[in-house]
Amino acid sequence: MKLFCQQLGWELYRLFARRRTYIGFGIFLLVEMLFYILWTREKSEAGMQRFIERVAGGFDEYFSGLTLAFLIVAFTMLLLGVVFVSLIAGDILAKETEDGNLRLLLARPISRFRLLLIKFLSCQIYTTALFLFVGVTALAVGCLDRGWGGGMLVWTPELPKVSLFGWWEGMGRYFLSIAAFSLVYIPVTGLAFLFGCFRIKPAAATIVTVAVVVADQVLSAIPLPAFDPYREYFITSRMNSWLFLLYQDIPWARFLEQSAWLLGIGLSCFVLGWLVFERRDIKS
Repeated sequence: MKLFCQQLGWELYRLFARRRTYIGFGIFLLVEMLFYILWTREKSEAGMQRFIERVAGGFDEYFSGLTLAFLIVAFTMLLLGVVFVSLIAGDILAKETEDGNLRLLLARPISRFRLLLIKFLSCQIYTTALFLFVGVTALAVGCLDRGWGGGMLVWTPELPKVSLFGWWEGMGRYFLSIAAFSLVYIPVTGLAFLFGCFRIKPAAATIVTVAVVVADQVLSAIPLPAFDPYREYFITSRMNSWLFLLYQDIPWARFLEQSAWLLGIGLSCFVLGWLVFERRDIKS
C-alpha cells in the first residue's frame, strides 16, 4: 500500500508539473470574471431583479454571492468541464505512447492494471481539484459582487420548482453539490481513459470523448415523444443528478440510483480500457 501511494504521488507530481494541466483552471477563471463583468452592469442587475421578484420575492435577500456562484457553476461546469476532464484523461496514457515512455514505465515490476489504476485515480483527483477550484472561485466572484451573507436561490429548467435556502444551509448545499461533480464526471473520465488505452493520439482521444458527450447531450435534449422511452439511457441526462442535492428536500433514493449508474458506466469504461491495454503490443 505504501508503494502504491508513492507511485500515485509521483504520477500526480508529473500530472501537475505539466503546463497544460492548468489550462482548465485558467479558462474557468476567465469565464467567471466575464460573468462578474456582465452582472455588474445595470441592465443585468435589473433583469435579475425582475426574475427574482417574480419567482421568489426578496431581491435584496436572494440576489446574493451564493446565488451568483450557483449560476456560474450551473451554466459553465457541464460544458467546460467535459472539455478539460477529457483533455487530461485522454492525454494521461496516450501521451506516454506518443512520447515512447510506455516501455520504460512497464520495465519496472508493475502490472499493466496497476499502472492504469494509478493513472485513472490521478484523473479523478485532478477532476476533484478542478471542480473544487471552480466552486471556491465562483463563490469568491459572487461575494466580490454581492458581498457576504443573504439567501440562496436555486433554479434551472431541470428543477421542479425554485429552492430557497438561508446563507449557511445554502453554503452546505453548494459545496455538497460541488463535491458531487467528481462522481458525476466518472463516465467522462472513463470514456476518455478508454479511448486513450487504444493506439491513438492524445488530441484524438480528447476530441472523440467530447464529440460523444456533446452528441449524447444533444440527442437527450430533443423534445420529441419518440425519444422519451430511450431518454434514461443517455449519460448526460443522468449527469444532472447533482441537482438533486439542491432540491428543497433531497431525494436521496433518486440521487443514489443515478450515482450508481454513473459509477457503473465509468468503471465499465475503465475495465474495457484495461482489457484493450492488456492486449496491446508495447514493444512494436
